[in-house]
Amino acid sequence: MNWRLFGWLAALFGGAIIAIWLVASLIGFIFGALGFLIKAAIVVGIIGVIGWFGYKGYKAIGGSERRQIRK
Repeated sequence: MNWRLFGWLAALFGGAIIAIWLVASLIGFIFGALGFLIKAAIVVGIIGVIGWFGYKGYKAIGGSERRQIRK
């Protein structure tokens, strides 16, 4: 048996496994970051909608009108 060829094949196989592991880790990181961005966008949207409704309600009940009471 050619042990040098066996060593090369083992090294190539090990390198391929490491390369696949690195690519899978990178893809997992990208999907994790994308999931975080989607969650952050949802939270910002919900806070924005609540703020917008609050502002509209404040204006609807006469908020920020500077009426003076005259005698």
